[in-house]
Amino acid sequence: MVKIVTHPGSAHKDDFLSVCVLLSVLGHAEIHRREATREDIVDPDTYLVDVGMHYEPEKHNFDHHQDSNLPCSFHLVMQYFGHHETALQMFEWYSHMNSMDINGPHRTAENLGIDTNVLFAASSPIDGFILARFSGLSFMDESHMLYELMADLGADLLKIMQKKRERLEKLKQHVQIIEVRHLKAIFSTIGDHPKLSMDRFLRFLDDPRIAISITPSARGPGWELLRLGDNKMVDFRALADHPEIRFVHYNGFVAKTRSLLSQEAVIDLVSQAVLKEPAN
Repeated sequence: MVKIVTHPGSAHKDDFLSVCVLLSVLGHAEIHRREATREDIVDPDTYLVDVGMHYEPEKHNFDHHQDSNLPCSFHLVMQYFGHHETALQMFEWYSHMNSMDINGPHRTAENLGIDTNVLFAASSPIDGFILARFSGLSFMDESHMLYELMADLGADLLKIMQKKRERLEKLKQHVQIIEVRHLKAIFSTIGDHPKLSMDRFLRFLDDPRIAISITPSARGPGWELLRLGDNKMVDFRALADHPEIRFVHYNGFVAKTRSLLSQEAVIDLVSQAVLKEPAN
């Protein structure tokens, strides 16, 4: 039986996500939360994660604590399976999680240019609950309810990463960039998860004039008109009384049309929300 061994005590995203990905790739494994033994280190059927003081991927040892130049164990696991570069490109949280694990919250906050309290305020009670449940275990196999959740999470992580990469390439090929007065808008007709990889696409374009996205709405018929980067020169409240508009957020950052108007018609509509002066 293949084993995964990670450290006992408090669990963190590093070891937890490493185990999730390993479960999704390996298919079946026992999870042990304890200190590593010499037998574990030399056994190729034992995957050591965040424990053992060895980084030897050919022997399935993925610890980083013995070398300050190594990234977190999750990154080491992702490198081993060939997913690291794609994860860096597709997930904003991926490099941030590494910094949190190897540098801690205070240095991470300093590097981000924010107060440490912002990181703590953004922490999720869902994360805390699941990690606490994992922390309380010393052994887990397929009979435990958390096993399936972790395996599914690992599989979904790899799946969505691939889908985001494929979508980014599709956006590069099919999305139009249209002049709207003194700004620009992204126009996409992709209806399946229309926002997927849009943040990666905007980073690829790196154009500060792009202030609006026009995509099929994921909640009902029509287009979703979205203000990007909270650009104050765009306020969709200006469209609130237009007969083709079915919804405008009270802060003016998003609006939805009643139907999929022609490109010419929806661009004309959006142009009416581009202001000469920033909105209050």
